[in-house]
Amino acid sequence: MKTALRLTVLLGGACGLACHSSGAASGDASAPSDGSGASQRGSVGGAGGGALGVGGAGGVPTGAGGTATGTGGGAGGTTQSCGGIGALAPGDTTVTLSHDGVDRTYIVHVPASYTGRTPVPLVVDLHGLTSNAAQQEALSGWREKADATGFIVIYPNGLNASWNGGSLCCGTSLANNVDDEGFLRAAVARMEQDACIDARRVYATGLSNGGAMAHLLACRAADIFAASAPVSMGNGTMPCQPSRPISVVMFRGTSDPLVPYNGGTFPSAQADFTQWSGLDSCSGQPSTTHGICSTNNICQAGVEVTLCTINAGHVLYAQAAAQGAPVPDVVWETFARHTLP
Repeated sequence: MKTALRLTVLLGGACGLACHSSGAASGDASAPSDGSGASQRGSVGGAGGGALGVGGAGGVPTGAGGTATGTGGGAGGTTQSCGGIGALAPGDTTVTLSHDGVDRTYIVHVPASYTGRTPVPLVVDLHGLTSNAAQQEALSGWREKADATGFIVIYPNGLNASWNGGSLCCGTSLANNVDDEGFLRAAVARMEQDACIDARRVYATGLSNGGAMAHLLACRAADIFAASAPVSMGNGTMPCQPSRPISVVMFRGTSDPLVPYNGGTFPSAQADFTQWSGLDSCSGQPSTTHGICSTNNICQAGVEVTLCTINAGHVLYAQAAAQGAPVPDVVWETFARHTLP
């Protein structure tokens, strides 16, 4: 635990910088305020709630950015039939979900193309240590990818701006053993109630501490996440025992001072690539894609493991795009090929 607490100090400044949108290579720009980009957000209260943007047991909606309150829902999750009942207004809404007796929140981003009649994929995008959902939404590029492609994204908030992302990372959530896996499972289940979600096409990604969480979900929640894409973080989930082969796309920066490419407190980029390739029983030589990504695609159950090496520091979204491998574009190529069995 001493290591975990030390990492809170080590990563606090950098993962906090995982929220600025200028994309400086070293991540040295200051983070925007928590209200950045939040002017169009409404809120959804209650401990489970009904469908967002529609009337009924979950409350009376007021349209985009509106308010609905209700109870019910929970972490069980069911496969819903669609027919417009999951119609959400385009834009952002903030949802409150009670988990372990604590009110947790996440931002839901709905593209303009969403009708509530055809099931769409769901991407869960997780912020870094000391950051928040609004900052991650402004930074990662997944909002724009969702608008262009037609899936829904949620941006959860960690308690005390941190996630319990395995044995190595990070902050008070790690120190207090917060059940973040359970919260994210509950959030996905809630979304499957509130929207017309294709339950076989739910994906996880995240930056830094959020990347640690993306590794953890691949290790422990492959029953609901079809694939995962950790950014700027080594796998600290020990043991990592996925319930099935799962596709993983990793991005690491060669000049990252906080999660060094060649390892240190966290596993090296190559160690993670080797670990996931072994867990997925991959064989043969990796192929090169996008000029800077190595992929093992001869793996059990047809999954694939990719490592993209970016000439960048810790916050690498802008640099990845400049080097021809935008994180959402490259990752979505893999996500789109893989569903739950």
